[in-house]
Amino acid sequence: MAKVSAGNDTKLFQIQKWLGLNESPDGDTGLRMGEAAKMRNFCVTRENHLQIRPGYAPMCELVPGSPVRGLWCGYVGGERHLLTACGGKLWDLEEVIDPPVEGGGRVVDDTPARYFEKTAIGEIGDADVFFFGFSKKVYLLTGQEYYSWDGEGEVQVVKGYVPTVATATESSGGTLLENPNLLTGKKKQTFSPDGENTVFSLIEKEIDELIEVSGTGVGYSYDLNEGIVTFDSAPEKGTNTITITWRKGNGDREKITKMRFAELYNGSTDSRVFLYGNGTNETRYSDIDGLRLANAEYFPDMNVMAVDSANTPITAMIRHYDRLLVFKTDSAHSAQYGTITSTDGRVIPAFYASPLNREIGCGAPGQVKLVENDPRTVFGRGVYRWTLTVGASRDERNAKRISERVEATLGEFDLTRTLAFDDEERQEYYLVCGNRALVHNYAANVWYNYDHFPALCMEKLDGEVYFGTADGQIMHLSNQYRNDNLVPIDAYWESGSMAFGEDWKRKHSSTIWVSIKPESQAQIYVTAQSNLKSNYARRLISSGLSSFGNVSFAHWSFGTNRKPQVIRARLKIKKFTYYTLIFESKSISATATVLGVDMQVRYTGNVK
Repeated sequence: MAKVSAGNDTKLFQIQKWLGLNESPDGDTGLRMGEAAKMRNFCVTRENHLQIRPGYAPMCELVPGSPVRGLWCGYVGGERHLLTACGGKLWDLEEVIDPPVEGGGRVVDDTPARYFEKTAIGEIGDADVFFFGFSKKVYLLTGQEYYSWDGEGEVQVVKGYVPTVATATESSGGTLLENPNLLTGKKKQTFSPDGENTVFSLIEKEIDELIEVSGTGVGYSYDLNEGIVTFDSAPEKGTNTITITWRKGNGDREKITKMRFAELYNGSTDSRVFLYGNGTNETRYSDIDGLRLANAEYFPDMNVMAVDSANTPITAMIRHYDRLLVFKTDSAHSAQYGTITSTDGRVIPAFYASPLNREIGCGAPGQVKLVENDPRTVFGRGVYRWTLTVGASRDERNAKRISERVEATLGEFDLTRTLAFDDEERQEYYLVCGNRALVHNYAANVWYNYDHFPALCMEKLDGEVYFGTADGQIMHLSNQYRNDNLVPIDAYWESGSMAFGEDWKRKHSSTIWVSIKPESQAQIYVTAQSNLKSNYARRLISSGLSSFGNVSFAHWSFGTNRKPQVIRARLKIKKFTYYTLIFESKSISATATVLGVDMQVRYTGNVK
């Protein structure tokens, strides 16, 4: 706030920076000049100017009436893809850009029309989908099944890596090698025949199926109950030349397929997949296969980490420096890479978790985000920033609440249905629930909220933000659009109750000056309220440029000056103690960027 004297009893007050929403529990008389007591569908730029929020328009209709279950952009098989799940299918979206249509359209002048062409690439069931990329594939978790896609053909159910459980077996026994895979009941065993024995014993009995015998052309018979393969003659002598593959059971797939989320971690690298979200305190992590490659289709039963008490589930995980942060509904923990020695003398990887905070965790499943190198979680009525350093230990000061100004709105969110999204391009952190969004512009450190914002999932492509809706559409969120799919944007900004430094005096104000950025259809209404009256005149503030984009002949302008304009508005407010400034707009074509406001106030005497 700036105050400029203009006489003994007259002063000018200026709003030079817009400071976002502040839902103060003590009322709005203590708000700073530029803070809003109420604010919807306005945003604040990184330079702290007030602006009507971006609109959105449909890019693609997937399955009418069916919610979009997930949206992901990344590289698969060396090519970038935008994938989405809707109507029980996985869709590959390809962006198409057409030149602008002569005579206008829904976007600003000379802006090409954008849309997506869709291609169905397989059935995945109608459930929420979590995507992650790994080893040139994309993997999908639905809480019901585990899928993968390599960029060709259709999406496939992950059958699982077949481990070699024993090696260097002469006719029986052998050296234990790889552990069984939860995703499959299939196993392999390699044999080193001595040139004399014809009977080879597997390390398991009562098997269900003998799948393959490779490495020799000698005929054979087998006994599934005893787990024995008998050759017609002794195979040629060799080292690990014969491989026998069989199946016993189908693994324990539900321990993997019931997981809903994933995070990549392995100490200083991202070579293991940690799965979580099945309602327990356990996370299961992948292993290295026989080729010494990280494999997202190999989950041995012993690769499990139980975090703290079984009473509360793991809700979110994120890698931070060389640690894996694990959040539960009521606590936070830090896991790190280590090793243990098994009973047979093998040194194998292990992961150990230690507590960071016993009071604060994450209430929104899978919605931890790394924002400016600090993890953020939503817990209770607050957003917490975890300011951790390398080797961080338990310290209650690690969690810093950053959402005090919007706790009233956040308290209305159902955290189990809340989506978190970070738009690094514009430095905006979104929390979306029930057609509402709370947005933190962390460049300017201000909060604001949007309504009529039906995002179920959000993703970025080439710096642009897209989201999926409950009626099967992919929307593009951009300042190109002045409406919400042809629905007017209802924007409202209301200041706190301003006493202008002297709440014991009555005042009179008749003039304000509004500085606005010239744009096509730049217009906004300004009015006020006081402690005496709620209804005053509404004044139109307009500084439009001559343009046929988003044209409205009701507010036609021949303006060509692109410099900021200051518009004077006559707004008489008499004998007030507290003054509330209001900006509002409800239009399918208007925009506005308010740079500043000057309010002339004259003091008329003491309150009686």
